[in-house]
Amino acid sequence: MKPILTPANGAKRVNILGIPMAIRIHGRDTGGVLSVVESRDVPGGGPPPHIHRREDETFQILEGEYEWTVGGKTFVAQKGATVFAPRGVPHTYRYLGQTPGRLSCVITPAGFEGFFEEIGALSPQQQQHIPRVMAIAKQFGLEFLPPPGVQL
Repeated sequence: MKPILTPANGAKRVNILGIPMAIRIHGRDTGGVLSVVESRDVPGGGPPPHIHRREDETFQILEGEYEWTVGGKTFVAQKGATVFAPRGVPHTYRYLGQTPGRLSCVITPAGFEGFFEEIGALSPQQQQHIPRVMAIAKQFGLEFLPPPGVQL
């Protein structure tokens, strides 16, 4: 493996449901050891509750304040905090600020960045087609959960 430097403007940019994301380090460059993605979150934004079956995620809050639920525990984390969400554990977050927030996420092992690439390659209209998104998620070992209090 070789050292990797990704300049501030050198990441691969993708847009996931209106959220700008950047793949800062791709797993193909680390031999599959890890990948790093960054998101710029809008007020109230964040993913639905979900479980990763293959990888752990370690988040570093770069800007703003977020409400997290990881493994049934809810807490608020601010700029500078680090949050670990292990594989197999349900988690989600919601950005609380009024200006865009920013997170960096280290994904171990790598591979899940491919989900962002596949979703980002879809048009905004195609990204709204839930069965298609769910099928792509399944390919990457991602399971979306109903929101708290909603049973399917």
